[in-house]
Amino acid sequence: MNRIFSFMSFLSVFLLLGACANENSGVRNDMVGAWVLEKIIFPTGYETVYPNDRGYTRCKIYDMDSTFYYAELLTVDSETMIVPLECERYTFINDVEDTLLVENGRFMRHFRLMNDSVYTVFNNLEQEIWVKTNSMTAGRMDEIRHAVKENIDSGEKNSMNFIFSTSEKRLMRMNQNMSVLVAVLLFVALLLVVYVRHVIKKSRLIKRELEHIEELNRLRPQPVTLAMRMVEREFFASEYYLAFRTCLERGEALKDSELDELEQQVKPVYPDFANRLYKLYNMSRHEYHVCLLLKVNIPPALIASALCREVSSISSTRSRLYVKVFGKKGGAKEWDAFISTL
Repeated sequence: MNRIFSFMSFLSVFLLLGACANENSGVRNDMVGAWVLEKIIFPTGYETVYPNDRGYTRCKIYDMDSTFYYAELLTVDSETMIVPLECERYTFINDVEDTLLVENGRFMRHFRLMNDSVYTVFNNLEQEIWVKTNSMTAGRMDEIRHAVKENIDSGEKNSMNFIFSTSEKRLMRMNQNMSVLVAVLLFVALLLVVYVRHVIKKSRLIKRELEHIEELNRLRPQPVTLAMRMVEREFFASEYYLAFRTCLERGEALKDSELDELEQQVKPVYPDFANRLYKLYNMSRHEYHVCLLLKVNIPPALIASALCREVSSISSTRSRLYVKVFGKKGGAKEWDAFISTL
């Protein structure tokens, strides 16, 4: 009877303690999330800080379903590797003096939540300090869960499966791509600003040059104007010009040497012609030859045959030059009229 009574008493106490434990056990909402090991304090007062100089630390992810995932993290050259360790259950038991953290049903460790982002546990005589990390993305946490679960399911609990973390690499690549994109956009914006400033400066220079040409023509003394017209008449009546014009009317194309000679013949008649043109626009040799032939009264049709171009091409060149110089839409005849004033 005494033995039966003793057994029943022990069973009652055991069940009572179990009921109390169940009442005080469960999941803490403030524990849900990812935690990384910050340091270990030894009984001698010595501390080991993590991540250490080799980029090593530990990570635990606590879920609401009482499951925790335990892994080691190793960062090498900006690459993070996951070393799966455990995927087990966890719970808390509140005793009279302290809270116990029970992991994988075997280890009961004294637990103390210092604040909403730091907790400590005593592992034998060593004190571990864990810090909650808010910088870990949901994708990264899923990756750790998957790596740990896959390692457990494979049955290779004693092996070290190093799995490269891809979520952080994707984020890093995204940041790098964004940095490159921002740099390119800034460079393009800088080029645009430089170009706009160049266009504005060039427009002002052209405007001043056009105003200068107009002022010279307006203020030129009458005797100078008469002398210039006399030089023009002599040029257009010269044997050189008459022979030159005859060649063009026969449909002959001009050689480069003949165009160079024409330029030399025109210089004494219009000494500032070429200089003024190039100040207004940095034109090509073809564009300059069109303007030169216009200046010596050669019709567009003859210019086209002399330069081996279509008449429409010569017309387009004249219209384009007017737009380039005056910054507004204009026709070929308007450009011809301007050439006559130079």
